[in-house]
Amino acid sequence: MTGNKWSAATRYTLIVLCGLIMALPLFYLLSASLMSAQDIRAYPPHLLPPTTVWHNYVDAYHFLSARVIANSFAFSIGILLVQLLITIPAGFALAKIPFRWVGAVMAVIIVPMFVPTNMTLIPLYVIVDRLGLVGSYAGMILPVAGQTAFAMLLFRQFFATLPPGLIEAAKLDGAGWVRVLVQIALPLAKPALAAYCSISFLTAWNTYIWPQVIAPDREHQVMTVALAPLARGQYNMVSPSVGMAAAVISMLPVLVIFVVFQRWYIKGVVGSGIE
Repeated sequence: MTGNKWSAATRYTLIVLCGLIMALPLFYLLSASLMSAQDIRAYPPHLLPPTTVWHNYVDAYHFLSARVIANSFAFSIGILLVQLLITIPAGFALAKIPFRWVGAVMAVIIVPMFVPTNMTLIPLYVIVDRLGLVGSYAGMILPVAGQTAFAMLLFRQFFATLPPGLIEAAKLDGAGWVRVLVQIALPLAKPALAAYCSISFLTAWNTYIWPQVIAPDREHQVMTVALAPLARGQYNMVSPSVGMAAAVISMLPVLVIFVVFQRWYIKGVVGSGIE
């Protein structure tokens, strides 16, 4: 084999090995979710279920409850929609509408990206409490939706790549900035939109600390909070196999969204110039 073929073979072998290593925990999670409580505690552990127990998923659904699952979707989609309403116009304005102090505004927007979220947890809770939003959907969604620094930077970088002549032609035809954004810039921003929708939904879906602090009651509980006792080993609530099935149920929406938007996700990140 030539040097190029050896290099390609080595590269693909490493990629396959890394893929298998990363996929093994997910494979065992799926396998364990179909085992009985006795099989999952067996030693040495079973890689495949000796007996398939599909009823684990029924028990996992009842453990999570339809309300908790609906809360997770409402929380994640609510955050996504509010962030899009804020960040798309802001990113377009920063990229295409000339005004003074653009650099200063960008600095103010970017600085929060370097502040650890836990540092703002207590003051944020105090503000939400003073507004009377503790234990409500608004209190859960709005503070997280306000963390828009990355989204503004993403959309700003993407809109900055649009040809200036395209915007100028629309302005000469009498289009205002809102029309330019809605009819010209937004249709061209599908890759960036798909990329950010997948990132935002995944981040919101996996958020644990803020929903636990602001609304831990069952009425507003999301799946990350419901699954937390199982992560601490409190399997007196359900068996380990049912806990594994519940984890699979919580993983499915983000997995489906990432698979569907994977192609657009790569185009959006590359096209925005953010690496």
